[in-house]
Amino acid sequence: MNSRSVLLHSSLAAALTLSFAGCNNNGSSTSKELADLQAQQVKNIGNFSNTVFLGDSLTAGFQSGSLLDTTQVHGWAPVLAAQAGFNIIQPLIAYPGAPNVLQLESLGPPPVITQVEPTVTTKGRDNFATQVTDLAVPGALLNDVMNTLPLVNPSTPQQQITQLVLGFPGLGYGQANSQATFAIKAQPTTIFLWIGNNDALVADETGMPSSMTSVANFTSQYQALITELTTMTPAHLVIANIPDVTKVPYLTPAALVLGEVSAETGLPTAVLSQILGIVPGDLVNPTGTAEIPLILTGQQKGPIDDAGFLSAAEVVTVQAQVTAFNQVIASQAKAANATLVDINALFNQAFANGVTINGYTGTSSFLGGIFALDGIHPTNVGYAVVANTFIDTMNTAISTKIPDVPLGPVAASDPYWPPNLAAGVAPSARPRIMPANAGKAIAPILGKKQ
Repeated sequence: MNSRSVLLHSSLAAALTLSFAGCNNNGSSTSKELADLQAQQVKNIGNFSNTVFLGDSLTAGFQSGSLLDTTQVHGWAPVLAAQAGFNIIQPLIAYPGAPNVLQLESLGPPPVITQVEPTVTTKGRDNFATQVTDLAVPGALLNDVMNTLPLVNPSTPQQQITQLVLGFPGLGYGQANSQATFAIKAQPTTIFLWIGNNDALVADETGMPSSMTSVANFTSQYQALITELTTMTPAHLVIANIPDVTKVPYLTPAALVLGEVSAETGLPTAVLSQILGIVPGDLVNPTGTAEIPLILTGQQKGPIDDAGFLSAAEVVTVQAQVTAFNQVIASQAKAANATLVDINALFNQAFANGVTINGYTGTSSFLGGIFALDGIHPTNVGYAVVANTFIDTMNTAISTKIPDVPLGPVAASDPYWPPNLAAGVAPSARPRIMPANAGKAIAPILGKKQ
């Protein structure tokens, strides 16, 4: 995939050079056209009259393991659009969503989370005949923004969700376009771009930092994408960076796992550590937590497979690579005169201090109020906080005057804001480990290509 993308990027660069040179052999038209385009990009700063969104599940409004119309509308993109007063068209997916949405049946502990039965199938898009402007595809890697097209006959979960987002109405009249190609054809005034999360997040699911996109490939792919958007559209770019993917509740600290399993079994944590092969500082994913009862009952030989956790050393490796990715993003944003939104800093603050609304502090722990049932994607409150970070950054950097989202009403109506959960369950008694089945439900589109 990566070698192919480099070739595609090289071909694109050559094509751009030839197309501009064809206007005038001495290259003066190239310079003039680029100068005119850059001048238009400056004029379009803060102009949202024709706006598109590019990215992955976080920009698509994915929540609780699904792209579902009733939660998509609470994503940061439509919330921001409403505050700024511009139109957004999302690829709204009918119940039970794609994939089928997760449901909280009981808080427990342990919590009981189920996925809508596979016998209940989605009716697909609510708006098949409408061209969307939120082009973000759940599961998309950086490379996909430029190079992945919807298929007429998708077979894998990733291909199916790509078709739902990008395939309609275009496939109906023989057109298939990537996210970037759609953006270029739209000639927007503003492009919001938040991509690269899955290039890092895949390590959480596989337990292997080596599964992440290499820094070299990330650099070449991101540069090619920014070059394409800045040389072929008049849009001002608003770009977000990547949060620390090791801190989401999809991963559970090994110390917490050992403590809770010890409380349930009566076995000392030191003994459990030997049996399970995890130590404090490691992070256990849903694959790993699913193996624990099998190991303890003799159905599987210990320790937990390497795919079931990130060791403390691997956590450091993943964090360092996210830092490197964000350095690439910052460099490209500066070169493109883009507005850079520091989502990494936002989530670091949320991980450390939580989010306080009307006297209650939500946390980044599982069912703590910031992340929904899949342990990766935000709740309505979490997405509103993300929207406010975009808004505050733009108000400061490019002098927009967009009002923040009032968080009180959002929290009051968010089913996963802890005070709204079932009465009689004290916050300290709420489960802190995500059930294994909840994480496995989204594995087919978690940064993996089929």
